[in-house]
Amino acid sequence: MSELTLECTARSDIGRRKNNEDAVYASPRLAAVADGVGGAAAGEVASGWIIQALQHLDKSKLGGPLELALREAIAWGNETIGFVGQNRPHMSGMSTTLTAVALANDGTYAFANIGDSRTYLLRDGELKQLTRDDSFVQHMIDEGHLTVEQARRHPSRSLVLEALDGKPDRRAVITTLAACADDRLLLCSDGLSDVVELSALRDVLTAHESRPECVDALVHLALESGARDNVSAIVVDVVPRSDPATAWQSQLDSSSTATST
Repeated sequence: MSELTLECTARSDIGRRKNNEDAVYASPRLAAVADGVGGAAAGEVASGWIIQALQHLDKSKLGGPLELALREAIAWGNETIGFVGQNRPHMSGMSTTLTAVALANDGTYAFANIGDSRTYLLRDGELKQLTRDDSFVQHMIDEGHLTVEQARRHPSRSLVLEALDGKPDRRAVITTLAACADDRLLLCSDGLSDVVELSALRDVLTAHESRPECVDALVHLALESGARDNVSAIVVDVVPRSDPATAWQSQLDSSSTATST
């Protein structure tokens, strides 16, 4: 199998809000969208801290499996959110959702998710949601009390049941999946997924080969569809790796080099 890398285009729009509580990050190894939970204090600070934790991971050398490193980075970001909230009372209660994907050197995705930001996979013309919302309406769907269409219009559709708020028991769900060249991923905040149906997302993702045009079309569609929240999206194309520098570096590689010299 060819070695793979991520080619990403990200956009975050303030939408109809007074400030943007979303934060995004994209590199050849990792992409992430975090959404400061609406109504909570300093949501933009919480989303910024978790993205900063992932930026640190992206620049680090791995000492073990990528999924473990991803879990630890998120835990560190969550701990930082709690520490800041404890020491700055006006930020107490801040929290953030997170959806993230990291591509291992062996061609395996590691997905992380908590809250209601989402990751989708477009493969062979079929679009699938890879993450599960930690939300009130998703719970009601699971219990059979709401249909997906009813949930889209429910007044409590933005109520999140799990988020990174600094509490020690907050953990993102980590899953893995084999990647394929020509996969296209979409990571987004609920500002997009709340107002645009799966079929419409698929149409846009398949209609635009250009990532910048695609992500602009997605954000435009969300705003035209009545999005009242910030709208953030990252479109990711998975392609063969041509630059070895885009691969994850390992602490073991450094040790081997030091030993042999």
